[in-house]
Amino acid sequence: MPSAAAETHVRLLAEAQLRRAAAAPRYLWLDEDFKLGGSPPEEEGLLRIKAVLSALHRVGAIGDATAGAVLSEFTAALAARGLARPESLLSTADWGQTAGQGRTAGQGRTAGQGRTPPGPGQPAGGPGQPAAVPAPRGMYQAIPLTAVVSAELDGYQGEAHLQTLVLGPDCALIITTFVSSWRAAASWPEGGTGGQPGFPPFRDDGLTDDQGRRYRLDYETGEGGWHQYGVLRISPVPPSGTQWLNLPTGTGSVLRVELDRPDRPVRLTCQRVQPASAGEQLLTAVADTMLGGGTMVGISATQLAASLAEVETALRAVHALPADSLAAARLAALCRQRSIEVGGDLAARAQTTGLPGPWASVLSQRRDGPGEGRTGVLPLAAVLPEIDGARFVLAGLSSWERQVSMQVAAWGWQPQPRVFRPAQPFSWWARDDTGRWHVGRTSPFHLVARTFQVEFTPPLHPDAQSLDIILTGSVSRVTVSVPLRWPDEPG
Repeated sequence: MPSAAAETHVRLLAEAQLRRAAAAPRYLWLDEDFKLGGSPPEEEGLLRIKAVLSALHRVGAIGDATAGAVLSEFTAALAARGLARPESLLSTADWGQTAGQGRTAGQGRTAGQGRTPPGPGQPAGGPGQPAAVPAPRGMYQAIPLTAVVSAELDGYQGEAHLQTLVLGPDCALIITTFVSSWRAAASWPEGGTGGQPGFPPFRDDGLTDDQGRRYRLDYETGEGGWHQYGVLRISPVPPSGTQWLNLPTGTGSVLRVELDRPDRPVRLTCQRVQPASAGEQLLTAVADTMLGGGTMVGISATQLAASLAEVETALRAVHALPADSLAAARLAALCRQRSIEVGGDLAARAQTTGLPGPWASVLSQRRDGPGEGRTGVLPLAAVLPEIDGARFVLAGLSSWERQVSMQVAAWGWQPQPRVFRPAQPFSWWARDDTGRWHVGRTSPFHLVARTFQVEFTPPLHPDAQSLDIILTGSVSRVTVSVPLRWPDEPG
């Protein structure tokens, strides 16, 4: 549908909301405006307009300039009728930051443009996002490591877990997790360590290979906590034919990493999925965000959910949502579970549609409380096949009381943790062998040296022995089944 039709739809909606605000009774005392619950009609109308504009913008049906103009005219019309003071209304000046996601004004696309699935080797980007560089061709390898060394980081003692060595065509990385004991490190004399290694507990030029070549190690980490992952970057990249690397661990011992051994086999399944419409991608992303939690992304998702009936109507009007799609009804059922009001026909459809099984699993565990997840750091190592032009290597798993953290190296795709689909085209889910489902979200705090972290909630069941990690793109889905071999268990 042309963007002109999208603009027409939202302007008609704005006129209806303006009439509703004008017809609403006005009260002398502020508390009487709220005696029936909800927001004042002028503010509620503005929230609905913003939600619809945000949805249409995210599916490429309307541009920044048009969206800003509609909002400005709506607020001006309210003020002209004496329904609200301009300064009392929600600000529309931040449209480009909250909904535009960096697109320049006037670059709106129609809902039907740019939505064809990418071909092999082509990047999968969303509306307004710069094209990613396709993943380079070449060998990708993931080698599990099991070394645990005493270390000190940011003034605290703990252990450094060396989880996985990742080799790509253009980089070599060792994924680590530092687990703090929260015991203050000893005060070492200047120039010495008193026998206790620092972190990383490796000299920057101490890494050598079977030919005696020396490599530099550079450590980088995201924001801290009592457990935080980091990356040791190896430069230069070991050349083809290298048989092993010798890595001093800072305790007088040397860790030998064999490079010419075959990767540990993992069970991978790949399948094609029916390409979702732009509207279905958006509504599913809202559901994933509501289930997985979030910060600013969660606020945007909740605003869309709170005006779901109007959003669904707008998406159908521009043909971004098929007539037979269940996405809105399923999201409405989730809204009811999260005490977000949904009325009219959509509420009735939500009752008959219900929640998908994975959503119900996540919600039921949250109602029962966070529980106690199994605690441990595992050397997950799995190279995934190309999906939507991107390559991913699963490079470490950390299980904690409230979540499961997975480290991922990526090529051909740049994570955007504060943006949800369609601009964020991949979704992550997991299911352990006890039947517990886990929804994943990209952490906004850990973006290190071509890697990012996916946080799965709820936590693992204490008795879980295996985990299926499910990555879904626009036209395909990859499932990798990994055993959970805990350090304190045999085998």
